[in-house]
Amino acid sequence: MLNGLFSLNIASQKRVFGLDVLRAAAILIVVDAHSGVALGQYRQGGLLHQFLPDGVELFFVLSGFLIGGILIRIYEQEQKISGPIILNFWARRWFRTLPTYYFVLILLISANLLRAWRSGLANTLPGKRTLASYFVFLQNFSHYVPDFFPETWSLAIEEWSYLIIPLLLLGWHSFRPASWSRQNVVLAVILTVILGTNLFRLILAIQHPITEGELGFRGIVVTRLDAIAYGVLAAYTKQYHPMFWRGPLAQHNAFWVGLTMTILTAFTASILVLAFYVDAGIYPSYVFYKRTFYFAVIGLSMMLLIPRMDNWRTASGLIPRAITHISLISYSLYLLNLSPIMILLVEHIPTTSLAAGYAKIALFWVVSIGLSTLLYKYYELPMTSLRDRLSKREPHITEAVNSNDHSRSPTVP
Repeated sequence: MLNGLFSLNIASQKRVFGLDVLRAAAILIVVDAHSGVALGQYRQGGLLHQFLPDGVELFFVLSGFLIGGILIRIYEQEQKISGPIILNFWARRWFRTLPTYYFVLILLISANLLRAWRSGLANTLPGKRTLASYFVFLQNFSHYVPDFFPETWSLAIEEWSYLIIPLLLLGWHSFRPASWSRQNVVLAVILTVILGTNLFRLILAIQHPITEGELGFRGIVVTRLDAIAYGVLAAYTKQYHPMFWRGPLAQHNAFWVGLTMTILTAFTASILVLAFYVDAGIYPSYVFYKRTFYFAVIGLSMMLLIPRMDNWRTASGLIPRAITHISLISYSLYLLNLSPIMILLVEHIPTTSLAAGYAKIALFWVVSIGLSTLLYKYYELPMTSLRDRLSKREPHITEAVNSNDHSRSPTVP
């Protein structure tokens, strides 16, 4: 009975296992970081954690690769970009993300109001205007996200990227020089986002004294619009340079360089080495780096992982099935693990000892994976499936579409 309740029928789904590995790794790193809250005063940062990359940044690159690949394939198949194409693209993205997000958001608001009513105390929700901003992804548009549902800072960055990148593609396509190919247009869009955002961060970083710290750039929409673009650059490479994408330089050399860069970047930005920067007198330089070029370095390093992992198509066995399961529920797990489960439920259990803290962590993992599986299977997946009835299907990222071949029919993503 339980097997039927939680089973996701993985074998019947068309997947790229290497991308599932990256997605599962990203969400497990994020949830692991949140699980430490359960330890309370006994929390300590282990050495291993200092080398773990930023799971959210990996999500950004993966999302850029997937949605960028879809958008590029549409552009090549249709040989144009237009309003109806963009509206269809947005509709399919929103069917994928918005229903589950609004479900959890309303759940959190309701739980907070119910707790306030039962206790007779005022609720701890943000003001009405701030709360309303969560419904249109303005909660961290130009400032850091409030304490309420704070993990949604990254989703807001993704949603705004989904809006802006197609519009830039339309603009560049409409006003491109006559000699430009579609490949040039796509590259112009990517460079506009990456160079423009990095220049904007650099200007802001120069304007503010170092004493103001990192300025929270990591979690602000307007300073992180390039986060998705590094993945789009990977999709561009796959589409327009397929021989390089499948060649040894991308499949092997780039992967190991990217993995090394990702680990080293994580370590050099870890709490463990901050004291060294202070003692060596280079902390101001570190702060400036974290405001500016750090985001480009981590994005490009993770982008280098994509070609090899995209080529890892299948795997069998219990562990691969578990990895695919985690990958499938990753969005529901992202929305549920921190605010609804850790903060509303687990954190309220007293942490009387280190053993009690680890017991809370075990409970946190079991409840998070279990509820996320149910949310994915019985709500997220059915809502996502509606888009095939209400919008036009798009070409799949895993299709080997030739940039000169416009005769293929799009398949379900």
